[in-house]
Formats: sequence, structure tokens, C-alpha cells
Amino acid sequence: MPKHPEKVNDPVIALAALYQGEKTDASYVFNTAMVMMGVAVAYLIGAIPFVGNLSHGPFAWLFLVLLPFPLWLIIAFHSLMTINAMSHGISVRIIEDALFEASELQVDRDLVGSAAGDKIMDITQAKAAHIITTVVVYGGVALLVIGFTCYALLSANGLVHTEGIWIAVAIATYFLLFVMVALSWIEGFRIIGKGRAKIPKHVKSSEANAG
Repeated sequence: MPKHPEKVNDPVIALAALYQGEKTDASYVFNTAMVMMGVAVAYLIGAIPFVGNLSHGPFAWLFLVLLPFPLWLIIAFHSLMTINAMSHGISVRIIEDALFEASELQVDRDLVGSAAGDKIMDITQAKAAHIITTVVVYGGVALLVIGFTCYALLSANGLVHTEGIWIAVAIATYFLLFVMVALSWIEGFRIIGKGRAKIPKHVKSSEANAG
């Protein structure tokens, strides 16, 4: 009995469906991470004028101490979402490699799919100009958050007398939040690095396909 020709393409169809799901998830997570960064910048710009307005009243120091806290929650969540998106990107890359081999395209693999974008967004592959731009963007936001936190705490410290112990507690709390976010990025990049190291290296280039 002859075999059904559609059965031959079943693995490719399954990979394509899996790829679509992973690509959708990765895009959603990445877009959420970018929205969170936008929210953080908007909050920062809107909160700076409130430092002067909140410097009045018996509990003005407390409001100033709490003012940076939402920012730290946002950037902490942003770190989780960004690392999550990068993890999905590894999955997408593996599936794309399999689909690329099945397609038998006579082009360089680095020109197709997520591999093309990785040459710009992945700091391990990007050119110096793109690496510097990435560092400026993320480093700039980090400096703004840290600078605003210091500004709010210094403003609060100038308003208190007997509540000085609470300022010290606030400083320790924000320092711990800084350490937590830093460790989140460090551990996340470590996980991403291990995942990328496990991506199969058997995908053929255009020259190998032509041969």
C-alpha cells in the first residue's frame, strides 16, 4: 500500500506550529518588557516635580522615601520579563534551525529569522556601535532610577529629626532591591549563556548547501 505523502511533512508541520506559538510568546513577553521600561521612564519624569511638592507636612519625609519604590518594582519585573523573552528566543532559534534545514534554503543561516536580529540585539554578536547603544539605553535608565532614589532619600533626610532611623532603614531597603535586581540580571545572563551553548551547531551555511 503506498504511503500517504502528507505523512512525510508531519514533523515540519508540528515544528511550524510550535514555532508559531513560541514566536508569539516571545513577542508578547518582549513587548511587555518594553512597555514596563516606558512606564518606568514616564513615572520617573512625572515623579521628579513631586519631590518639591511633597516636602511639606508632618509626614512629607515618608512620602519622599516611598516615592522611588514603584520604580524598583517596575525594573525588577522588567528584568524577569526580559530574561524570559531571551529564554524564549533560544527556543525560537532552535526551532528555526530545524525549519531552516528542512526548507533547504540556499542562503546563509544568519540572514534568516531571529538570527538576523541577534546580530544587532545580542551583545555577544553585535558590533561595537550596537553594544554601546544597548549599554547607554539600559545603563541610562539604571542611573536615572538610582539617581532619583538618592535624590528622594536626601530630600527626605533633610526633613526629619527623630525619624532618622527610618531613613537608614529606607537606604538599606533600596540597596537590597538594587542587589536583588543586579543578581536577577547576572543569573539570567548565566542561564541564557548556558542555553545558547546548547544550541546545536549542525545547521549548514549556504556554501555547505551549495556543495
